[in-house]
Amino acid sequence: MVDTQDIALQDAAYWANINCIRLQKGSWSFDDHPYLEEIMQWPLLRRMRKAPHRLCSMKATQGGFTEAFVNQTLHGQIYGHYPRGVLYLFPTNDEVREFSKSRFGPLIAANPTAIGQYVQDTDTANLKSINGSMLYLRGARMSIQLEAGNRESSKLRGIPVDRVNFDELDMMDFDDVLVKAEQRMGASLVKEICFLSNPTLPDRGIAYLFERSDQRYWFRKCGCGEWTCAEEHFPDLIGKDKDGRGYIACKKCGKPTDFRKGQWVPKERSKSDYMWGYHWSQLTSPVEVNDPIEILRDYNDPPNNNLGDVVRLRLGKPFISAEDKLTLAQVLACCGNRLQADSHPGPCGMGIDVRAHKNVVIGYRSGRDHYTIARVARLPGVEAWGEALRMGQRFHVKSCVVDIGPDMDAARAFQKKAPFKVWLCRYSENTPAGDMYHDKTGIVVTNRTEICERTHRWIVDEKTLELPADCPEIRQFARECCNIAKTEQIDKKNKQVIYRYVKLSNDHPDDYRHALNYFCLAVSSGHLPIVGDISRSMRSTHAITEYAMF
Repeated sequence: MVDTQDIALQDAAYWANINCIRLQKGSWSFDDHPYLEEIMQWPLLRRMRKAPHRLCSMKATQGGFTEAFVNQTLHGQIYGHYPRGVLYLFPTNDEVREFSKSRFGPLIAANPTAIGQYVQDTDTANLKSINGSMLYLRGARMSIQLEAGNRESSKLRGIPVDRVNFDELDMMDFDDVLVKAEQRMGASLVKEICFLSNPTLPDRGIAYLFERSDQRYWFRKCGCGEWTCAEEHFPDLIGKDKDGRGYIACKKCGKPTDFRKGQWVPKERSKSDYMWGYHWSQLTSPVEVNDPIEILRDYNDPPNNNLGDVVRLRLGKPFISAEDKLTLAQVLACCGNRLQADSHPGPCGMGIDVRAHKNVVIGYRSGRDHYTIARVARLPGVEAWGEALRMGQRFHVKSCVVDIGPDMDAARAFQKKAPFKVWLCRYSENTPAGDMYHDKTGIVVTNRTEICERTHRWIVDEKTLELPADCPEIRQFARECCNIAKTEQIDKKNKQVIYRYVKLSNDHPDDYRHALNYFCLAVSSGHLPIVGDISRSMRSTHAITEYAMF
């Protein structure tokens, strides 16, 4: 005879089912959530060495994924699978308090035998002891500025854990928090890491991770033997029955299919050893909850004309509107006939973005509301600051704006040494529109969203920017200018909609876009008059050399 307790000890899905874990809206059941069973069993498969230690879920709303991850985590702590503890990360501390109050507290109270008896009171909302294993609930916002621009959260220091859960990953500073959180598992033999989020933008956050996973989709089996994925064929396979309700039709015979008779199928099996990834949409749910006809109606006629919310929240896919992101064609349309210059009589403005290398954009005001870029360049190595100084002299730069981070000391040294005016730029999300130049401190503060919006208008709406002729470096400049996009977010304090430009792909830089922003500040500082055309004698053959190399 099989011991049910032995199975429950290992299998979180079985444990939640036999204990009928009570939720805010009824008891736990896989009847309407069959797609969650494999996900709930992932830790067991990990221990059997049949699954990788990473899992991500790019999902729509109302799918029960949050409850699945919570119960999976609690099960592992109750039965000793995470002796070093679990770190649960949320975008901000406000979400921590909300989760603890609205999800965790009621779950304990409703399940005194299966869960409550194992939870020891710690008198704090963000720290729980579960059968001797600590559950840390933390906000992911980085709070401490370290050397070389690195940021650390004091709340993540000194926390050793076996598992890290990211809840609503796309609302976090992904690059910063991922490394810090993974470091908390350095001494663990378990090392489970889970990512859960509604998607926002393509190639960012959860969408970025999903593309690097084995990309699992829910396929339902028809009576004819064919397997159909609703998400893969949307909107083509949506039908309507005699009662007016929608259904997902079989791609072969056209008959209604039942999502309950299905399974996850990886699209990229070669990536299964690295990470399992799940994409779920409201198409895979009971018609009484999410009617495919209503989803299609919202898709064709979005509420409040907001197609993005329908795609992200109902279909579980990333979305970006055309007006919120530059395209390569739009940037290259700004190219003129001039080759990249090696010098200019000036007066010019210069913007410098600072990384391990320096991205430089130099140009001048060629009209009242027209700006011409004479040269863009990437300066590598320890001699980059010196080369930037020499370029400033060759181009007769009068006004320069430099990124204040990540190396403020080197930027200050450049500022002191330069024979032209140099400001160090500090981006701010809270600064009102407009630029504030402080002559005494040598710092200019600008609203990050506003300056990105301004350079966006230069290229798309106002068409006031002229670039050198198309060449490999200008192509690189264009690609980096396109690697940020405007997103709509909700301010957690006042619940108002705010707009913020964020980096898209983690695999590609956006440095030239920020160098262009700094150039924009340099020519807007009031130090640059309108200058005439560049003379033929000062045009460089450098661009011709660039062409010859490719």
